[in-house]
Amino acid sequence: MKDINEAVEALAREMGLDQEEIAQRESFLEITPADIALLKQIHERLEQESYSFADSFYSHLLEFPQLRTLLPDVETINRLRASQSAYFSKLTQGDYGPEYVKNRLRVGLVHQRIGLEPKWYLGAYRKYLSDLMPVLWRTLADEPEKVMPTYDALLKIVSLDMGLALDTYFQADRQVILQHQNYAEQIIRCMPSGMIIVDHDLNIQSTNRTLRRMLGLAEEDIYAGVPLFEVIRSPLLVKSAAQVLSSNIHQHNLSITLPSDSGNRYFEFNISGTLLEGEHVLLLMMQDVTERTQSQNALQRFRMALDSSIDAIYLIDRDLMRFIDANETAWNMLGYSRKELLALGPLDLKPNISQSELESRFDEIIKSDTKTGILETIHERKNGDRISVEIYIRALKSEGKDILVAVARDMTSRIEADASLRESEERFRATFSQAAMGLAHVSLEGRWLRVNQKLCEITGYSEEELLGFTFQDVTHPDDLDEDLEFIRKMLAEEIHDYSLEKRYIHKSGAYIWINLTVSLARNADGQPNYFISVIEDISRRKRIEAELVHLVNHDALTGLSNRTLLQDRLSQAISYAARSEKQVAVMFIDLDRFKNINDSLGHDIGDKVIVEAGHRLLSTVRDGDTVARLGGDEFVVVLTDIASELDVSMVAHKALDSLSQPLAMNGTEFYPTASIGISLFPRDGHNAQVLLKNADTAMYRAKDAGRNNYQFYAQDMNARAMDRLTLESGLRRALERKEFILYYQPKVNLVSGEIEGMEALLRWQPPGQKMVSPLDFIPIAEETGLIVPIGEWVLRTACAQYAAWKNAGVNVCRIAVNLSARQFMQQNLVEVVSRVLHETECDAAGLELEITESIIMENPDAAVETLRTLSNMGIKLAIDDFGTGYSSLSYLKRFPIGYLKIDQSFVRDITTDADDAAIATAVIALAHSMKLQVIAEGVETAEQLQFLRDHNCDQMQGYFFSPPLPAEQVVKLLKEGRGLWSS
Repeated sequence: MKDINEAVEALAREMGLDQEEIAQRESFLEITPADIALLKQIHERLEQESYSFADSFYSHLLEFPQLRTLLPDVETINRLRASQSAYFSKLTQGDYGPEYVKNRLRVGLVHQRIGLEPKWYLGAYRKYLSDLMPVLWRTLADEPEKVMPTYDALLKIVSLDMGLALDTYFQADRQVILQHQNYAEQIIRCMPSGMIIVDHDLNIQSTNRTLRRMLGLAEEDIYAGVPLFEVIRSPLLVKSAAQVLSSNIHQHNLSITLPSDSGNRYFEFNISGTLLEGEHVLLLMMQDVTERTQSQNALQRFRMALDSSIDAIYLIDRDLMRFIDANETAWNMLGYSRKELLALGPLDLKPNISQSELESRFDEIIKSDTKTGILETIHERKNGDRISVEIYIRALKSEGKDILVAVARDMTSRIEADASLRESEERFRATFSQAAMGLAHVSLEGRWLRVNQKLCEITGYSEEELLGFTFQDVTHPDDLDEDLEFIRKMLAEEIHDYSLEKRYIHKSGAYIWINLTVSLARNADGQPNYFISVIEDISRRKRIEAELVHLVNHDALTGLSNRTLLQDRLSQAISYAARSEKQVAVMFIDLDRFKNINDSLGHDIGDKVIVEAGHRLLSTVRDGDTVARLGGDEFVVVLTDIASELDVSMVAHKALDSLSQPLAMNGTEFYPTASIGISLFPRDGHNAQVLLKNADTAMYRAKDAGRNNYQFYAQDMNARAMDRLTLESGLRRALERKEFILYYQPKVNLVSGEIEGMEALLRWQPPGQKMVSPLDFIPIAEETGLIVPIGEWVLRTACAQYAAWKNAGVNVCRIAVNLSARQFMQQNLVEVVSRVLHETECDAAGLELEITESIIMENPDAAVETLRTLSNMGIKLAIDDFGTGYSSLSYLKRFPIGYLKIDQSFVRDITTDADDAAIATAVIALAHSMKLQVIAEGVETAEQLQFLRDHNCDQMQGYFFSPPLPAEQVVKLLKEGRGLWSS
C-alpha cells in the first residue's frame, strides 16, 4: 500500500494537483455548497437502493469478456462489489477533501497498473449515471423539482472524479512511455547496426554511435543538417534514398562499397520511409559486411583450389623443410600471399615444438607403416597472432623426395566453442543461483534436487537443509492435496504444467504465500525425469490485498468498521437473530456540539476527539459486537444476542459515561457528550436500512431532549421527522421564493418614553399557510447552514429599510439586527457588513448588531478583533440574552460594546421571583459601572416596567409597548409620535 500511496503523491506533484488546482477544478465544474447539500440529502436514500443497483451494475459488467477476465470468481466479484459500492457511496457523501482526492487518484493509478482501459472506466460511470436517473426519480418522487438539480450535482462530482482518475491514468501512462522512450533511445545508441535518419532534403538529422564507429568519425564530425553525400560519398546510396522518398517503397539489402585506407569496405543498407513528429523522414540501417564479403570471396577462391578443401593444405619438402605448395585456405589462415608462404617453412610458423622435435616427428611418419600422423601445435600468422591447429600429415614420395602433405585445421573455433559451452554452463549456474525468483529441480518423489539462493531466502533454510527435505515438508498442510492432484495430472499427461498460489512453512514457523509454477522435464526417451519449479514470494502482494480489503471496509481515521462493513455485519446479525429468535440493537451515536470543537480547536484536535471517542465506544461493547464510524462525528454500534431493552440501556449508559469522561487536548480539558438513538430488531424494522434510519430518528429525539441521553425509537418519531424534513425542504426554497419578511419592534427610552430604535425580526410566511414560528425554523436554519444566506438577507433588507425611512424623512434613530453564530464565525463577516452598508447606502451609525453572549465567548480573542473592527466602522454593538451565558468580566470589558440586553427569561418573573430580580438588578448595576446602557427584553406588564424604571434600566422592548410590526405600520407608529407615556 505504501508504494501506491507514494506513487499517488508523486503523480499529484507532477500534475501540480494542489489545493488551489482542486479548487479551480471545482470552480470550473461549478460545484457549490448547494450541490454538496443536495448530494448529502440524497445519500442515505441512495444507500438504501445500493443492493438492487449493484446487481444491475455488475450484471452489465459481466456481459463483456474483457471485464470477466478481471472478475474470475464470485469472491473477487464480491470483493470488488464492496469496493465499488464504497467508491460510489463516497460520490454522494459530501466530503470531497484531500483524502477523497487521493482516493480518486489511487483509482486512476490502479486502473493504469492493471491495464483497465479508460473506455471501461467511462462506461462504468455511464452505466452508474444511467441507472441512477430512475432511482432519483423514484427516491425524490415527493420532490420532483430536486431530481435534475441533484442529478446535475452528481454529474459535477462524477466529472471531477473522472478528471482526477483519468489525469492520473494518463500521467502514469506518460511516465511509462517516457521510460520506454529512454529505453528505445538506449537501444538505438547501443545497437550493433549503424543508423541514420535523414529528412526529405536528404540532410542528416541524427546518427547512432555504431554508425560513427563504422565510418571512423567523431560525434562532432556528423551534425544535424549535413548532407548525406558528404558523410557517405556514394551516388548509388543517394539515388536509392531519393527513390524511396518519391515512391514510398522500402529498399532492402542495398550493397555499397566504400574505399578506406586498409582497402575496400562493404556495407549493406536497408532504407525505409517513416513519420517522425509529423514529418516524412528516411531511416537508413547500415551493416558492415566487409568480413562476410571477404569470406564469400575467399570461399570462391577455395573452390578453385587444388582439392576445394576448406582446410589449409600445404606440401612440405622434408629435406629442405620448406613449403613447396599451398592452397588459398592456407594463405588466408596464415595471412600470407602464396608467394610469401612458399618462401617459408613449417618452422617459420613458430610451432610450439623445437626444430629437432618437429623433424623427428616427420621422420616417424615417413618410416611408419601407415605413413600418416596427427600433430596438434601452434601456428603464428604473419601479423603475429597465434592460432591452435590440428594437422593431419601423410608422407609420400615425389621424384625421389620425401614429401609431407599437411592438412591443417584451425582449432580456434572449436576451442572457443568449448570455452563458450563451459561459459554457458557457468552462466546457467550463476543465473540459476542468483535468479530473482526461487528456482528448483524436484525429483518425481518430491525431493529437492537443486535449489537456488532465492529459494533459500524465501524459505529461510540453507541449501544443505532443503536438499534433505521434500517439497511436502515445507508445504502448508491445507494446500498439499491440491498440489499433489496437479502433479498426478501432469504425470498422467492430462496437463503439461500448472500454476497455483499456496503457502510454504518458513523455517521460523511463519506461513508465507508463494506463486508456484511447475513443469516436467523429460529424458532423451521422453520419460518423466524431474520437475522444474519456479517460486515467487507473493507475501507482500497478499498483504497489500489484505490491506486494500481492510481499507475498503474500515474507516481511515479510526480504523473502525465503515458503512460498507457495517451494512454487511448488521445484515448477518439480523439473519442470525431471525433464526435464533434473538434481538439485535442498533445504537446511532452523534457527538454533541462537535462542530464547536472543530471550529474552536481545529480539525486536527477534532480528529483526535473522533479517534478517542471510537476507542471509548469499543471499550463499552463485547468482542462480538460492532462499532462503526459513518463519517463526521457519527458512530453506530450493533449489539447482537440481546435479550431485552434493559441490556441495551446498560450499554447505552456505559457509552454515555465513557464518552463524557474528561478529555484533555492541547492543554484544554473538556467533557464531550453524545446523543444516542436506539432501534431494535425485529420490533423496529426487519432490514439494516430501516433499523439505521429509525435509530437515526431516535437520535434526533435525544438531541431534542437536551442531548447527553439516549432514546428508543417510537413509531411517532417518523411523523415528527417527516415534519422536520418538510420544514427543512421548504426552508431551502423560502429565500429564492421571497417568503421571508421582516417585522420591527420598537426600543423605548425608559426616561423620555420615546422610541430610540427598531429591532429587525425575521418572519417566514409560506404562501397560503400560516406563519412559521422562528422557534421552529431558526434552529433548522442554523443546523443546515442556511442561516448564513438568510442572515445576510436580513441584514441587507433591514439596512435598505433604514435608508428608505431616512430618505422619506421618517426618523428612526437606529435599527438593530441579530447575528447568528454561523454568521459571526464567518471570516468575511466584516467584508459582508461593509458591502451591505455600501450597496444599501445605509449609514453605519444607524446600524446596531446584536450578538449572543455565548457566541462571542466561544473564541473571545477572535471576537475582540472582529468587534473592534465593526465598532471602528461606526456600528453600534450589543450583547443579546445577557446572563444566559458565561461571560468573563475580563473579556467583557475588552469588548467595544454599547449595550447589554437582559434576556426575557429574567424579565418574565422579575416582580415575583427574587432571584430574577436580583440578577436583573446586578446586570443593570454592572452595565452602568462599565458605562454601558441596558435594554430589557420581553416587557409585557406595567409592574415589570415600573421595576425596571425604579432600578434605572435605560431601554425596554416588548408587547407592553408594541409587538413586532410590519414596515408600513412602523411608519404609522412613528408619524403618530406615540411614546411610552402616551400609549
